[in-house]
Amino acid sequence: MRIVSISLTASVCALVFFLVSIPALFAQEQISSSKIIYKLKVQLDLSDYQINNITPIIDKYVVAFHELQRSIEDGSANPSTTQDQRQQLEAQETQDISQYLKPYQLTGWRSLQSQLYQQDNSENNEENEQADKYSNLPGN
Repeated sequence: MRIVSISLTASVCALVFFLVSIPALFAQEQISSSKIIYKLKVQLDLSDYQINNITPIIDKYVVAFHELQRSIEDGSANPSTTQDQRQQLEAQETQDISQYLKPYQLTGWRSLQSQLYQQDNSENNEENEQADKYSNLPGN
């Protein structure tokens, strides 16, 4: 009986951890989306109409970029094509957003998009370098 209760307790703990971690993963993506939307609103002076139409587009591409990054990290992506995939996603995102932006806002978007993805790339590269340096640490 004791072995069964320990096993059941471990299973319940694992289930609780899993259920708690799922919203955290989605929250990270939503935070990134909301951060981008906020920057767009402030820097490009977007109207409510523009924000309402752009938000689902940003959400869609934040998920796509996260999926690409995950595939890079887990090694399932072809390293020789990841830069092309990233550029293609950026171009598609700009095309989808462009219908809602004025010409001067589109120029601002391209600049902001470039900054955001360069920053994201450099943060991921730093994390990977740290993981390589300290690969003997717990959790690696």
